[in-house]
Amino acid sequence: MITFNPKHYVPILKWKRAEQRALEALDEKKKDAITPLIELVMPMVPLYKKKEGKDEKKIKKTQDELFTEIVFKFKEKRIKQIPEEILRSWGARPVFLDFSLLYEAQLTTQLKVNSLNKIIPVGIDMGLKIIPVLNLNDDPKIKEAICSLLGKNNQGICLRIAPSDLSNMKVLNKKVRDFLRDFSLPRKSIDLLIDIKEIKERGGQYLQFINASHEIENLLEWRNFIFASGAFPEDLSECKRDEATLLPRFDWQNWLHCSNAKKLKRNPTFADYTIRNPIFYELLQYYNPTTSIKYSLENDWLVMKGRVRELELYLANAKLLVADTDYFYGENFSWGDKNIAQKAKYYHQYVKNRSAKGTGRTEDWIAWGMNHHLTSVVDQIANLL
Repeated sequence: MITFNPKHYVPILKWKRAEQRALEALDEKKKDAITPLIELVMPMVPLYKKKEGKDEKKIKKTQDELFTEIVFKFKEKRIKQIPEEILRSWGARPVFLDFSLLYEAQLTTQLKVNSLNKIIPVGIDMGLKIIPVLNLNDDPKIKEAICSLLGKNNQGICLRIAPSDLSNMKVLNKKVRDFLRDFSLPRKSIDLLIDIKEIKERGGQYLQFINASHEIENLLEWRNFIFASGAFPEDLSECKRDEATLLPRFDWQNWLHCSNAKKLKRNPTFADYTIRNPIFYELLQYYNPTTSIKYSLENDWLVMKGRVRELELYLANAKLLVADTDYFYGENFSWGDKNIAQKAKYYHQYVKNRSAKGTGRTEDWIAWGMNHHLTSVVDQIANLL
């Protein structure tokens, strides 16, 4: 079972293609400093039915049709693919796996139980080191299913605490004691993750929550202590299209302040949501995003906002970014930076022939920005401690 050293990082990632590619392309030494927390999500399906004839108009599926197709696709296809994807992207390094975003109406609990009973054993047989994430307020059936796998898995578990849990520490400590007693679990085999989700300022709620977390009983006994938050906005409405915008990385700034203050009885491992907002809105997957660059700097994100479907704007912004030595880390810094630099070089060729391919697509742009973020955060933590 893994115990982190101080130079470790836990990015929280929705298990989508961009995230998989960003992880897979990381430098091997950077991977050693990371244990990603993968949140499984339901798959996307086409919004429209196939046209039957040339003159037939596309018909949008009903909500019931979409729901049925999404659940079917997850059960029949995605469950089988997930262990293979983790192996390809991450290999045999430890990884946290969270099932909380899966759903099937009244059968949601059963879907989660069936999924973890299929995915985790298959992953173990493939050599994966899966640490299942258990949310404190999960249904008892989910807790039982995860804890029943501990004998075979031998990787321990991760206990995830929500912001609402921190509002009453007496109640929280009792819940934790009851959970540990009911399943005969020692703290030394459990990673404690405090996840306060979205923050929008320096100090404030972050400090309140981190101080509250230090009232958890026997804090020094847990295998690892992780504190997660995310500050990337839900959308880019505050960013202008014609100029670069700096958005504060409050998640990093707050963690850094607390770590440097050296007043905590146990400094937590840093965790964030990279260049995604912590709150997952499934419907947003179906909207066409802008062709924007989201580039992590030391204390901010540099956002160069594009427009929907105007692919040349990504290339133009990439060209501006690469030319700015104050911001761009260099094409050799990461796989993501290398690809951004390539698109910058392609700009002049594309504007001469806009039917040419090679601009990249949304998945690519997110993967490149995320890979750069992961690389830069690992370096930041290593250089601090």
